[in-house]
Amino acid sequence: KQAITTGGVTYREQPWHKECFVCTGCKKQLSGQRFTSRDEFAYCLSCFCNLYAKKCAGCTNPISGVGGTKYISFEERQWHNDCFNCKKCSLSLVGRGFLTERDDILCPECGKDI
Repeated sequence: KQAITTGGVTYREQPWHKECFVCTGCKKQLSGQRFTSRDEFAYCLSCFCNLYAKKCAGCTNPISGVGGTKYISFEERQWHNDCFNCKKCSLSLVGRGFLTERDDILCPECGKDI
């Protein structure tokens, strides 16, 4: 609520001191950093991903979607493109047919015996 004399930031048409414009989660300064928001609150990408992003069924890391990150979605699960591989032979299943066995995804060759 103090006057901004130099180096201010404008976010949602409101002025902020650089020191006051921080991530809602970790309190890291957001000025000059990539950030996003949810429900009017600003977050650094790390906090946003940890709190809200879907987790990859392969590696369990968040799927951020930042920078055009591509991912596969099937039923209630999502995978990074690089993680969408056959559980047995590790063949990439992006753009290919696949089978499911419980939580595993399999190429047709490895899944032929299920």
